[in-house]
Amino acid sequence: MSTQKVLVNDTVRVRVRFVDINPLTGNEEAIEPLTVAVEITDSSSTVVVSENASAFSASSFYYDFVPTAAGEFNVKFSGILDNGNTVIVQQKLYVSTTTETYQPLVTLGADEHIVFAADVDPLYVDPDELLSYFPDATLLEIGEIVHMYSEEVKKLYKLRDDQNVADLPTIVYDYIKAATACDLTRTYGFGGDDEMSITLGDLSINNRNVPRNTVTRDNASTWCQIAAALRKELISAKVGPRSIVPRGVPGENTGTSGGVRDPETGKIIYLSDRELYGPGRQPPKDKDQMPQRDLRSYD
Repeated sequence: MSTQKVLVNDTVRVRVRFVDINPLTGNEEAIEPLTVAVEITDSSSTVVVSENASAFSASSFYYDFVPTAAGEFNVKFSGILDNGNTVIVQQKLYVSTTTETYQPLVTLGADEHIVFAADVDPLYVDPDELLSYFPDATLLEIGEIVHMYSEEVKKLYKLRDDQNVADLPTIVYDYIKAATACDLTRTYGFGGDDEMSITLGDLSINNRNVPRNTVTRDNASTWCQIAAALRKELISAKVGPRSIVPRGVPGENTGTSGGVRDPETGKIIYLSDRELYGPGRQPPKDKDQMPQRDLRSYD
């Protein structure tokens, strides 16, 4: 569509360039049609012009149109390729007079802000699933939060970039949704975790979150509490008990005989005969039965 105001009997040069997108590389490539036909119709679909276009280059063509009446015109270029296929390019042209102006029926009535986001991958939950809970939030804002918690799950499960995540446990998706909703509640939630009280005459209502020592699915009442409970389940499912080495049991190799470790100094000490055998009992006289005792560390 021409960006300049076109009047009746003006000569308008309408240009067209034939291009295509390479599906393998994603790059734009020029198309070189053998011939290009141009057809111009008015608002009542009456054909005003039906001729061949002139060539700028192998892929660029033009036609000089002189409108004799005001109104809306549809300009259609049809390029015929060497394999017989036809590529069609259309555009609108609005012609006015000095007293009457024609313009598009659909115009931009207000400024429109278009926001571009970076690559949000991985994204294990569709942001549309949370938009109904927080209609004031944008899909971009929800998607960025979902991406943050998806990254956390990816590191927790050590997932590869090419790995299929469809087989992940359901709790993973529930946690991402709850954690995202928890973040959004801080901005778009009204009340949330804060205490709220309403008094109407003799009626008094208090909404108060009682602190809990352990948050589970059963007693969670907010998005943040649900997210905390699900995260604990995720982590507990990924860890196991470490090997346990009991201390002070028979068979433990301490490197000494009859010695115990002082809990304050950490050194090996030895009990006396009374402490070792008890009051009124004598140690065995057989040398082979005597315990191998060395000097105390502080003797």
